[in-house]
Amino acid sequence: ERTLREVYLPHFKRCVDAGAASVMSAYNRVNGDYCGHNRHLLRDILKDEWGFQGPVMSDFVWGVRDGPAGVSGGLDVEMPKKWRFGLPLRRAIRRGAVKEELIDEAAARVIRVKARFAKAGEEGAYVPEKVACREHVRLALEAARKGTVLLKNEKGTLPLEREAVSSIAVIGRLANRPNIGDRGSSRVYPPYVVTPLQGIRNKAGAAVDVVYADGRDMQRARVAAREADAAIVVAGLTGREEGEFMSPLMRRGGDREGLGLKREDQSLIKAVAEETERCIVVLEGGSAIITEGWEEGVEAILMAWYPGMEGGNAIAEIIFGDVNPSGKLPLTFPRSEEQLPYFDKRAKSIEYGYFHGYRHFDREGSSPAYPFGFGLSYTRFEYSGIELESEKISRDGTLRFAVSLSNAGDRAGEEVVQVYVGFPPSAVERPVRELKGFKRVVLEPGETAEVPFEIAARDLSRYDGSEGGWVVDEGEYVIYAGSSSRESDLRLKASFIIRP
Repeated sequence: ERTLREVYLPHFKRCVDAGAASVMSAYNRVNGDYCGHNRHLLRDILKDEWGFQGPVMSDFVWGVRDGPAGVSGGLDVEMPKKWRFGLPLRRAIRRGAVKEELIDEAAARVIRVKARFAKAGEEGAYVPEKVACREHVRLALEAARKGTVLLKNEKGTLPLEREAVSSIAVIGRLANRPNIGDRGSSRVYPPYVVTPLQGIRNKAGAAVDVVYADGRDMQRARVAAREADAAIVVAGLTGREEGEFMSPLMRRGGDREGLGLKREDQSLIKAVAEETERCIVVLEGGSAIITEGWEEGVEAILMAWYPGMEGGNAIAEIIFGDVNPSGKLPLTFPRSEEQLPYFDKRAKSIEYGYFHGYRHFDREGSSPAYPFGFGLSYTRFEYSGIELESEKISRDGTLRFAVSLSNAGDRAGEEVVQVYVGFPPSAVERPVRELKGFKRVVLEPGETAEVPFEIAARDLSRYDGSEGGWVVDEGEYVIYAGSSSRESDLRLKASFIIRP
């Protein structure tokens, strides 16, 4: 219960508190019950404890296995059709197996949310012309720019100066392929997609010759890299490797078999790296990619994720220095899968422990390839101090403080200031430290900013299963501020006390 409350539910609670209109239940079981039938999750916690007033809908197709169990458990709407909420549910109501007041409750929740949004928004504003309009294209470009993470940049390889390179080799099948994510229910249909190859050609300028090789012919890729001033390999994943799927008969997909690149991609990167001293790798994919085994000879690595319709332009802007990279990793990139908790995609059941992600790495004293929150810049930021408003707060108080940040480089940049908190001795084991706040800050060269933060004491609480509630421990806490979760990047520390 503590793991459920502290690890898996807090982000849902924040969404509900912020006014989420509806909640979707998952396909899987938790503690033996399907999420679409799970009374503890949907009724006890979501509706009763959190006071959620909107409808709970099922995930689409097989999100409900039993209609009466779903309604009793707290599910209000079956999607996309009434397979389990149709005739079987009607029969259950007639024979008294499902109380009518539960149906009334579900209907009221649906009506309530329809009424809430009946007059929302500007009438006539939601028209087809809004799709991929100029403002939305700008937003897509901004998201790709700010989301791209510079993982490695040795010898000042990036940014490339247009005046210093006359030819660039762009290599890899994904370089010339629209690759914006899954083909399942998250698929979108933009009117165009700028590929990395197209974006590089758009931004390179007339004086730079851009040569493309898809990488199928290894010798041709080697020659292209050898004859160019810089080589850019685009590699990674597609919806086929990690996409949604309903059945193995429909197509391959789902959870990956492993976290590494395909062998042919690894071989291609190593071959290109042998032919040039400016090997830049652009990775595409939805989650962590292991870089061990091929990154040693690579000078620069960009993680572009699935960068969207304007992704190619954003990648090129960062490569040529028109945009200073500012993305940070929202997860940990391990060196190997052995560093991670046990995982089997075919397992019928598994117990998920309390420690995962950066908390797991901190506890084990294990060094990842790239830590949570990590991301490089073309400028240099310096953290110089933490100023506390008070060194003591009560259990229902709020700590206010500021972190001093300076741009010590020669170009404007954006830094994501991260604040972690370490805990005092407790009745139960707690993480070494946990992220409790972050802010994106824009600074000109030589500029310094005092970045304000607030942390409520209740946000430092732990769940006590024996008491069935949240506990704020008294004692000394430590604030860490810096550029990633890695201890060496958390250069600022300050202590405060929570007292009665």
